[in-house]
Amino acid sequence: MNTSAVKWQYPMNKILLIDDDKCFACFFSDGIAHLGAECEVLHESFHITEYNMHEYNHVVIDLMMPNYDGLHILEHLKTVDYRGYISVVSGQDQAVLKSAQEVCRMHQLTFHTALQKPFELSALEQLIRAVPGEITRHSVISPVTLMNEQEMLTALRIALNKQALDVYFQPKLNMRTNSVVGFEALARWHHNDQFISPTYFIQLAEKNGLIDLLSQQIIFKSLRAFSTFQHLFEQPTLSINLSALELQRRSLPEHLLDLINKFNILHKSIIFEITETVFLEKSIVSLEVLTRLRLLGFNLSIDDFGTGFSSVNMLQNGPFTELKIDKSFVSSLKNSEQTAIIVQSIIEMTNRLSIQVVAEGIEDTDTKAALVKMKCLIGQGYLFSKPMSGSDVIQWMKNHNREIYN
Repeated sequence: MNTSAVKWQYPMNKILLIDDDKCFACFFSDGIAHLGAECEVLHESFHITEYNMHEYNHVVIDLMMPNYDGLHILEHLKTVDYRGYISVVSGQDQAVLKSAQEVCRMHQLTFHTALQKPFELSALEQLIRAVPGEITRHSVISPVTLMNEQEMLTALRIALNKQALDVYFQPKLNMRTNSVVGFEALARWHHNDQFISPTYFIQLAEKNGLIDLLSQQIIFKSLRAFSTFQHLFEQPTLSINLSALELQRRSLPEHLLDLINKFNILHKSIIFEITETVFLEKSIVSLEVLTRLRLLGFNLSIDDFGTGFSSVNMLQNGPFTELKIDKSFVSSLKNSEQTAIIVQSIIEMTNRLSIQVVAEGIEDTDTKAALVKMKCLIGQGYLFSKPMSGSDVIQWMKNHNREIYN
């Protein structure tokens, strides 16, 4: 299988509709054809296992089908590593459609549109239109593609021994003033000129006892690069992700303290981002380490807030100074009243608790404006900048400051 980066081009030229309602299928396929795209229909959903799904740019699924429903299909698409777009159509209510979208996200599939039956012909235009902020799907080398897990593990060990992993930086901005308030450090690995998903190689490192070595290298490189450009803006901050396994080391706070002293970085400039896995494990060591980090003057952020069951517990019982609203909420903010209410509630709660709130995954000006109106001032996302290498940050900062002052 070719593992180079894949871009799905629009208008999409081949759509597969999976729906047992022949009248609706006729309406749908005729409408798609009228809009200039090709549509194939599958009425017997269980036959999907006989199809080569990589021939289709977009799969549209009716959730309600006998024997093999839409959720079974999503599971199958995950199994075959489907890389195209997925939309759902159903007569069910919006809550069910949103649940299906979340299942897509959890399967790491690319969701496009949810349409509630019945709908007008004009609604089909959504299905042949690019998703806002063109999506580039990087192929993820995994056991089902070019190399098996053992080969990838060997490659990762070699990369770590050679310190070949990179750190990229994505800016966080004050959305009222457009001034840069900090950066998030992100681990990146290119193997044989291919982009390897951080989700994949970080999980691989955790499973095989390499996470400490990986984290040490990423933290060291992050701080070293940050020390070279922190002077470019006032009161700079750098956000670094810490895993649950790292927080099992009682020596971690002192190690981090030594590093920031080495690079002449202020304690308050560093924000460590923690996901809910820490609190799921209910570890006293993790809580001790987090508390000690705060005592030393570091800041702590709850990452991906709202995606798990322990997020509120973290907010209540952890020594956190920041909360990041997950991009899955931010991306659907404009199109879902339910999501807007949830986001508004999160912002109001954190503001009342005097905790800084950051919105992740902002890709358009309408979403930015909605968040500012809700009194969320700090944002991060492709609207402002994609992650960049440390060497590119300085030039980006110069260009950004020129845009502000001009």
